[in-house]
Amino acid sequence: MQTTMLYMKDNYLKTFSAKVIAVGEGFVVLDQTAFYPLGGGQESDSGTLTYNENVLTVKSVRRDQGQVKHFLAETESLPKVGDMVECSIDWEKRLIHMRYHSAIHVLSKYMHIEYNADVLGNNISTRSGRADFDLEKALTEEQLKDIEVGVNKIITQNLPVAINFMPREEAITFLKEHGYQTDYIDMIPSSVKIFRIISVGEYDFASCAGTHVANTSEIGTVRITKRRSIGKGKERITLALD
Repeated sequence: MQTTMLYMKDNYLKTFSAKVIAVGEGFVVLDQTAFYPLGGGQESDSGTLTYNENVLTVKSVRRDQGQVKHFLAETESLPKVGDMVECSIDWEKRLIHMRYHSAIHVLSKYMHIEYNADVLGNNISTRSGRADFDLEKALTEEQLKDIEVGVNKIITQNLPVAINFMPREEAITFLKEHGYQTDYIDMIPSSVKIFRIISVGEYDFASCAGTHVANTSEIGTVRITKRRSIGKGKERITLALD
């Protein structure tokens, strides 16, 4: 039995009930979850799982072949298969991830438009957000300042960030028409028949399974704190949020 990913439709779901469908060494698998598992460059959620008045700490979450494993700090008294549990997301951590992830989408689109640079990867944590771009030349301080100003200009337009689902072929056509990177489309396994599309107003459209804010106004102000070369033709930009 697979785990239903509640976060795929609702990134603001903070608490939920679930049934334990499997128990392993230090972890439980639930029939449904709002905990985001590690992946896509984004750290996993954490929080608590409560059953029979026992409050257990969910320290990390990982996806494994359609099931989501919730690793617990306290392993002496795990719930059993069939037990119902009450779950709570560490909302402060989740919201920071959401803000950074949406900011990275805006930055990536801005770099594509202004520098014809494709994003090569990203990383989102509570400490920072960063993205890597294919750029032939190192970015200057002046360029970094322009990027910071340009990204914040987009963010302050208070654009809605929406989640939509499309059949695979329709989604591929849609994403190509809106300038989404073809190589990222090619990386999505053929077994995925429905694409989750994240839109930032009419500015950016991407296939993404991560968590996001509902409006760019929630991101706050972006600061570029660092840039460095990570190889020939590769530039890394690190962000902080105010």
